[in-house]
Amino acid sequence: MPTKSNFKCDRCCGKCCRVLVQVDKEDISRISKLGYEYSYFLEGDIMDEKNLVLRMDEKGCIFLKKDKKGRYSCSIYKNRPKTCRKYPFFNKKPIKSCYPEILFPIENFSYKAWISKQNKQ
Repeated sequence: MPTKSNFKCDRCCGKCCRVLVQVDKEDISRISKLGYEYSYFLEGDIMDEKNLVLRMDEKGCIFLKKDKKGRYSCSIYKNRPKTCRKYPFFNKKPIKSCYPEILFPIENFSYKAWISKQNKQ
């Protein structure tokens, strides 16, 4: 099973860049210092309007790029958000896969889960 110490991304799928990534003030500052306007890379989180997320297009995160060999990469890799830096190791446990659909089963992101979260607040 992959661990933080032995994990090596093969850059073949880019699936990690097709999930919403919440950003904080530090992430926003770091990215905007690269010359990007807020409106280019930020949008409101539809699940929690108090938060901002990286803007997505039909391919995923707007910073996701694919080279001629079919490998994916982040065009702001050295300045990427904290969530992206941690992915897929958000805690010290080994993981079964780095694929988002295995790390984050859809039942955690369903409308029912969202309503449950709202009711707890």
